[in-house]
Amino acid sequence: MPKIVDHEQRRRELASAVWAVVRRDGVAAASVRAVAREAGWSPSSVQYYFATQDELLTFAMRMTVDGAEQRLREDSANPEDPRSLVFTTVERLLPLDSDARVATELWVAFLSRVLIDADARAFNSQTARETSELFATVIGGLCDAGMAAEGLDAGLEADRLHALFDGLSVQVATEPERMTPERVRAVVLAHIDSLLLPEHRGGWHDPPR
Repeated sequence: MPKIVDHEQRRRELASAVWAVVRRDGVAAASVRAVAREAGWSPSSVQYYFATQDELLTFAMRMTVDGAEQRLREDSANPEDPRSLVFTTVERLLPLDSDARVATELWVAFLSRVLIDADARAFNSQTARETSELFATVIGGLCDAGMAAEGLDAGLEADRLHALFDGLSVQVATEPERMTPERVRAVVLAHIDSLLLPEHRGGWHDPPR
């Protein structure tokens, strides 16, 4: 009886090998041969799934997006408080545990491909757009609840939150000793408070962990 091959599982194994190579040797080293060696496969076996380095890296990035979406779904009961929802949404996406840090390190490395590869650029634009829409939704929740500061521009603030998120992600990946999880949470909490009417600031969240 022929052996049943789980192709999706094999692709995931290759994505893990890509992450390992990029972390150790950098994105330029994540060739088909290097990933095959890391995974314990033959190069021809890797090429059955991914013919080029770009295809490998793009798939590995898709896996990081899947991981982020999974973290957002981990708690089926999202906070009812719109302020807490903003915080938990950002917190779940930030690289505050080892798996998320690996994904962010790969993303930082992947950004160099965005400048020279059209497929990488399209993928990055899509994920950035989806992230912006998510942040716009949670900022809109503050406005709908009457908690947002007077005159707040929801669209501008969604972009500002996105920029803060990207900046914190890069700093956690490149300066983990300085930008600790506790510091990151404190920065996010302070930013959210800056969006609120005075009567809704402070006292609404648990202390940073």
